[in-house]
Formats: sequence, structure tokens, C-alpha cells
Amino acid sequence: MHILVNDIAASKTGALSILQDFYQYVRQEESGHEWIFLLSGDYLEETDKIRIRVIKDVKKGWLHRLYFDFFSFGKLIREYRPDVFFSMQNTLPRKCGCRQVLYVHQPLGFQKTKRFSLFKKSEREYAIYQHLISRLIDRSIVRADKTIVQTAWMRDAVIKKTHVDAGKVVSILPDIKDLSSYRDSLAISPNMFFFPSGNILYKNHKLLYLAAEILLGRGISDFVIRVTLTEEELRSNIGNAKPEVLARFDCMGRIERENVYEQYTKSVLLFPSYIETFGYPPAEARAVGSLVLASDCPFCREVLAGYENAYYFDPFDAKALAELMEDVMTGKIRHEKPVSPVNGRQNSWEQVVNVLTENDNT
Repeated sequence: MHILVNDIAASKTGALSILQDFYQYVRQEESGHEWIFLLSGDYLEETDKIRIRVIKDVKKGWLHRLYFDFFSFGKLIREYRPDVFFSMQNTLPRKCGCRQVLYVHQPLGFQKTKRFSLFKKSEREYAIYQHLISRLIDRSIVRADKTIVQTAWMRDAVIKKTHVDAGKVVSILPDIKDLSSYRDSLAISPNMFFFPSGNILYKNHKLLYLAAEILLGRGISDFVIRVTLTEEELRSNIGNAKPEVLARFDCMGRIERENVYEQYTKSVLLFPSYIETFGYPPAEARAVGSLVLASDCPFCREVLAGYENAYYFDPFDAKALAELMEDVMTGKIRHEKPVSPVNGRQNSWEQVVNVLTENDNT
């Protein structure tokens, strides 16, 4: 089978990580098919069974993207004549004359927690995705032969919004590295909190600041909140910050994944994010066996379902988070030795390949 994979949008952070993970699976495990990856940069290596086509101009702007979708894409389809076209970037170009599978990992148009405004500068980029680009995603889902999403809540939201047949939408949980070895070194400090995240508005760092401010107002100061932002990035989320509150934060900047896993063994995970397709930190912290304070949102409830060390708060209520943090520090909430199964690897990319090739009669 000839499978054409399109991910020209991937160039950084999460999208690029997803692309690289899928590529590594195909390279190491998949030998029965021929693969062509369409990319915007030299991110991957060719092999005997994997061809790479770099199309650099597409990332210059929306006009270049539209030109690719309506003109260049047709030439590539005629050149490669794939049996399956797999788009990993939330949208499909025009009809390609073969089976089309779509991978959707952009939740902004499907969540109901926050409505972003085009008139607020800090929200404009998110509003464009939520109100405009989401329409392209919806149309792509309707046209796709199969759509893959990461979670059950996302599957339900996609079906409800687009009215596609339920059989055309598949939920496949992402792989989580086996972190069970870290359980042997669990030593959670009730005064140490940790939030690994990039500098994105809906990750909700400001809530952590407000909760810290409330705790200081109650005379509670013996705690540290570690974040993977620089101090400048943290300040950009807060505005006029009080020095005494900022002093409770340890701005670690970007850290290696191994360091993240180690932090889970000695810190309480804070996860105030209110928009995710799938929350990796809660899933990883659960796999390690850590204590988790998470936003009361569908993705957290799904990832942490049945986990005995999970507690939830309203992501827009700093007082609710502060009270949970105080309960941890005073011992009202205690970290228990996990007894639930480790939420480890699900062989998700194998499941994705099965969806791509399910009509293969060769």
C-alpha cells in the first residue's frame, strides 16, 4: 500500500513531537507498506521504505497554504498516486481521489470551557482557531473517510458538532512511556508543587499566581511552585506581579523529559490548564504514581478516571486551588501508594496504522 502522510504544518512543540513519534513507529515497526511524508522542513530521514518530500514555501502564510491545497496538492497526488492520504494537521486539502484519514488534535473549536475574543489582543490567535479555522476542521471531518482523535470526550464533541456518523470517528489514546520504574523513588513533598507547560494562555499560569497570593494572605509561605517557564514568561501571564508572590515560584525554563519525570516523584502536580485534547502531564504523573491536583475538565477526568491520588478544582477559581494546596500542606490530603494499574503504552500508532490500512486487500 502507498500511504501519503501530510504534516507540513508541524515545525515545533507538540505537533512536531506527534509527527516524530509516528515516524519512529513507522520506521521501526511498520514494514508492509510504502510511505511518503510531506513536510515543511528537514525534520525526518529517508529510509528504504520512507520517502521525504520537503515543501518549504507552504509555511510562509495562508496564501501559500491555500495555493498548496488548491493547486500544488493535486500535482502531488497525480505524482505519487497513493492508496491512502493521511493528514496529521487537522484539515484536509481538496478531494484527492483516494481514501482520506484525518488526525485531529486541535481542541479549540470543540471545547465549551472558554470563548475567546477576536477583539482582545491576548486572545486573538486563539479566537481565530476557535471561530474561523475550526470551520475548516469541521468540513474536513465531514469529508474524511475516517477521523482519528485522542480521547473519548473529543470523539463525542466531534460527532455532536459535525453530525458525522459515529463509525467514522475513532478515539485512540496517545502512548505514555512506561514510567513504573520511577515509582520506586516516590517521595512526594507536600510543600513542593510542579507544573510542566509551555507559555500558552489557556495553560492558565495566572491561576497559580492567584492561588499563591491567597495562601500568602493566609500566612502560609512555606511552599514552592516550580514551572517550566522563564521568569519573563511567567510575568507576561500575570501583569503587575507582587515580588513576594513571585518569590514562591521557581522558574526552571525548559527542562528535559527525564527531569520532568523526576519532578513527578517528589512534587505535587498542579494542572490548571482548561483546554487540552489529551493532558500528558496528568497521564504521566499517574503513571509515576504522583499526587495530582487537576482542573475539573473532561480531559482530566478521562485521563485520571479511577486514580486514587487525583483531586479536582474549578480552573477559574483560584480560591478552590489554594484550598486544595493548603489541604496537601496540612496533611488533610495525603499521597497514597498507588494501587491502580499503570497507565502505560497503548500501542496507539499501531492502532493508527490499522485504521489507515483497514481496507487493504493486498
